[in-house]
Amino acid sequence: MLVLRLTALGDVVLTEPVIRALRAADPGATIDFVTDHRYAPFVERYLGVDRAIGYDRRGEDAGLGGVGRVLARLRPPYDLVVDLQGKLRTRALARRVEASQRVTLEKRTVGKALLSVLGHDPPIDDRHSVDLYLSVLARAGIDVADADRRPRIGAPRERTGRRIGFAPGATHATKRWPVDRFVALAARLDAEELVLIGGPADRPLLDTLRANVQRVAEVDTAALDVVGLVEVLDTLDLLVSVDTGPAHLAAALGVPTVVIFGPTSKVRWGPIGEPHRVASLELDCAPCSNTGGPRCPIPARAHECLEALTVEHVLAEIEAVER
Repeated sequence: MLVLRLTALGDVVLTEPVIRALRAADPGATIDFVTDHRYAPFVERYLGVDRAIGYDRRGEDAGLGGVGRVLARLRPPYDLVVDLQGKLRTRALARRVEASQRVTLEKRTVGKALLSVLGHDPPIDDRHSVDLYLSVLARAGIDVADADRRPRIGAPRERTGRRIGFAPGATHATKRWPVDRFVALAARLDAEELVLIGGPADRPLLDTLRANVQRVAEVDTAALDVVGLVEVLDTLDLLVSVDTGPAHLAAALGVPTVVIFGPTSKVRWGPIGEPHRVASLELDCAPCSNTGGPRCPIPARAHECLEALTVEHVLAEIEAVER
């Protein structure tokens, strides 16, 4: 079997229930997984596949045949190719692989998909991404009615300390809760140690927190690869995060997680099951985006979904996690 999901990190983590469902359907099958080269070591170590093949778009853009290198490493024919991205690149790759059956993620009708190309991309807010992925397997004739929907990586462990992580950064500015709220939240928490979680692009946010809060751990997560980040997240007793990849990793590890949502859908992206919680406001304009963006699309609302989300609101969700 071959599974395709190139990006992004959180989406890749959420494919884990699909891998388990494939294993349950055919325990003896070999599963290859094509993903972004940055995520391949994580996928091979934690998602239960036999092989992860890294795709590097830079090679393709430089005329070095990024897709060609992937194809050279595959082992067709495959009984089944499962495209969990459904983008032009993965569809083209799936078509070039010899296979008995191919199924592709269909998030929208053909008409709505065409509208999304033209910039009209209303948020998907009726199903979790895991359910979207499992529905692809159902179209392949695999019974997923009783599938465990909760992503799981690593072995669960008891968490009794007060090592708390903050993940304030996100690729899109509209998904970020104001950094001064994280500073104020840190002052209200009884943390023995605060671990700042983020990538290289998040360094300004992390530096602001490091300069304004106490008991910050000497851990530079911005310098880590995904496997290293998983190892740090697994030491936490709680993570407070915006809607971003580390939140999905932490929840899959069993780290109690409070995820702050603004413009994106908590129905589609929220952590599944207890003790995880979501902090968000019930506004008539949210969700307004599938991915977030550089600025609030309704200037009159002035990014109300996160600007109006108080420290007290997030604290209440943290207390609910700890009950």
